Amino acid sequence: MAQPDAILRWYNDETFFSLCSRQHQFLGHLDTSSTLKWLFGSQHSYTTHDFPSNLSSLDSRMTDCWGDTASIILEHTILPLLIPFQSRDRIDNAVIAMKGASIGSIKYSLGLLTGRFGAEHPLKACTSCMSEDRITYGVPYWHLTHQYPGVVLCPIHGGLLKESIVNRQWSGRFKWVLPSNELLESNSLPALSGAARDALRLMSEAVLDLASYGKSRCFDPMVVNAVYKDALDQLGTSSEVRARVATSFAEYASFIQPYPPYTSLPTTQSKASAFIAQMSRKARGRCHPLKHLVMITWLFGRLNFFIDVYDRRSAAGLFIQTSNVDVVGGDQQPIADKPNGSVTRKPKKLKPALRAAVLESLKKGEAKDKICSTFNISISTVNRLLSSDPLVKSLRQENQLKENFDNYRAQWTGAIKANSQMSTNELRSTMPSIYAWLYRNDRDWLLERNSQLLCGRLGNYSCIDWEKRDIELQNLIISTMHHVYGAFDQLKITKTTLFSLVPSLSRLLEKRARYPKTRLFIKELLQHAKA
Repeated sequence: MAQPDAILRWYNDETFFSLCSRQHQFLGHLDTSSTLKWLFGSQHSYTTHDFPSNLSSLDSRMTDCWGDTASIILEHTILPLLIPFQSRDRIDNAVIAMKGASIGSIKYSLGLLTGRFGAEHPLKACTSCMSEDRITYGVPYWHLTHQYPGVVLCPIHGGLLKESIVNRQWSGRFKWVLPSNELLESNSLPALSGAARDALRLMSEAVLDLASYGKSRCFDPMVVNAVYKDALDQLGTSSEVRARVATSFAEYASFIQPYPPYTSLPTTQSKASAFIAQMSRKARGRCHPLKHLVMITWLFGRLNFFIDVYDRRSAAGLFIQTSNVDVVGGDQQPIADKPNGSVTRKPKKLKPALRAAVLESLKKGEAKDKICSTFNISISTVNRLLSSDPLVKSLRQENQLKENFDNYRAQWTGAIKANSQMSTNELRSTMPSIYAWLYRNDRDWLLERNSQLLCGRLGNYSCIDWEKRDIELQNLIISTMHHVYGAFDQLKITKTTLFSLVPSLSRLLEKRARYPKTRLFIKELLQHAKA
């Protein structure tokens, strides 16, 4: 009989939930609440396997053996993966929530509910690791490296991880469990091709690398977006090049898209263009780390290559605000030349002949950096001279405005011709700065040209063919069952087994007014099982 005060120790790469589950079995408790009370001193405590809560209430005996709450969170939960691309205040609030009685809205505040990569985080295990654990430790346990969202392959054995059918949205109450073949669902995923295996391995490695960085740093979203934009600009800025770039991303995403949690990734050129544009435009908030990692592995290959570029960009101080800028002209220049081999020019007085020559160049619309180089003067001298002559400034602005009209119109017209299958919103997402300038300065022309594009109201549910989706979901259930069981006419299947076979089913059926054919099919299937 186990001693009531016997406290277990960590295994290598073990989650907090796993250790508590081992402790539950070691103590011989028959119900979940008994172990909750033993851990936290309250029979009414509640926790989850991915984001455990109430950690500040752990008995001092546990913290003496397992470490303080900070070490438990950083070393034995999945939170470190979410830290690098989150704001510090949100991470601080998440830690406070995990220390408190309930995690509350932590998944929403971290962007997991809206990230399209799923917020459930099912328990995962590798059957080869389970066998080795039995030999080494006498019992299999939940490995932390398997639990991170986005890790689909076992980092050690390279096989597909299997998901647990317990502690799911559809599986009933929370339980303390350890991995076993009976609790792991059968894989109904497509067989791994060589390209898919390589892509999934690359993503798994990037996830684990990011989690290790999560213990020490956060990334500035402005610098991150700038790094993406620079890398994309190096590939080319023409509409033809951007179309090929989007196709390349769609092909890369298609290798990992069949495997959860990557099923929402774009696999068409238009949707890939929208994804790329979203990640490279000005930061408007925080998004799921897997979005960043898909972008990073596609652009840079490995996370450390991205971090090298990020650090150089951040150290260079590239986000300097300048005030000496033409309002309409748009040719924004730094106040002083940067140390790239040239020297900083100081403002100076201009002789009449030199002043006249500079004004003439400004009147012709020559770029300010070229004028600085030609006449060996500073940008502040050019701006001061331009401000002192309203007529020249007005002519320059008119010329620049005309040039911008011709340039931006040509780019937008070319994009329409090259992407006639795109809607206005999709095309806008690929060229946000061009669209914004035209909308502010040439709105009538822009709206007239956009009338040639598709409507593309993808967010309006009235345009969704729900009957088609209903049939497709029913066919998905049937094909999955055929794949796993072969003929299933006489199969006695349970609700738990059905939802484990099709993980997306519980989420899709949350809206009770949708999928009537699928609901009827499931009802008949379960009634047959009871007969």
